[in-house]
Amino acid sequence: MLGLGSNIIKSPSSGATIITDNLVLRHGYVVNPVQPLSDGAASFDGTSDYVAIPTPSAFSGETLNSFDVTMSAWANFQTIGEYEAILCLGTYDLEIAPTSATEVGIWVDNAAYGGAVYTPTLNVWNHYAATKSGNTYTLYVNGVEIGSNDDADNASIGSSSFIGRNGSTNYFDGYICNAGIWSVALSQAQIKSIMWKNYSDLTSSETASLVSWWNLDEETATDGTAGTGGVKDHKGSNRGTLS
Repeated sequence: MLGLGSNIIKSPSSGATIITDNLVLRHGYVVNPVQPLSDGAASFDGTSDYVAIPTPSAFSGETLNSFDVTMSAWANFQTIGEYEAILCLGTYDLEIAPTSATEVGIWVDNAAYGGAVYTPTLNVWNHYAATKSGNTYTLYVNGVEIGSNDDADNASIGSSSFIGRNGSTNYFDGYICNAGIWSVALSQAQIKSIMWKNYSDLTSSETASLVSWWNLDEETATDGTAGTGGVKDHKGSNRGTLS
């Protein structure tokens, strides 16, 4: 069992791995550094690890101008490389991912926004959320609005989505937990609330428009039952496969 203390050291793994430490990851509402409320996280080696998830039916095959959405997750970068997505809806269609070797932002149809980016410190947890309301995309980090941009891109959302990859050969290096997708653009107050929770702590109003949520704190079979090779979707049926 690999713990997640202040100095995170990964053991060699084959494929994305769920690691658990229900003492260290639990936060005490400490503002600096912030930490997620979680019993574990998915570990990604930056070379080939990712979680494959089917795109939720609310978005698959739809065009970007037909829906609002919120994507969020906790992430801890060990290294940063451009395109290495934390969370990717469709293949390149809508991502929270590094826009350079130092900054994280929002990608829309494989185009990065330079005006709304955040420079994370390596080996530090941050909560990232991207909202789309109409044609306005907004990035939040740790509940703070980083910036917004407008884009009328009308790309069609693909049927495959990913945690820890952008759909190509750009793989996230570090740890991710508590990833969620909503069919509405959450308010800043809502984002500040959900960032301190895992699925069981969300209120009924916070799950009303929630499409999928992956705690990423335990490994299951690919059908969501006890076993290995997959991760559970706590809200919907979009179970992930560890790859």
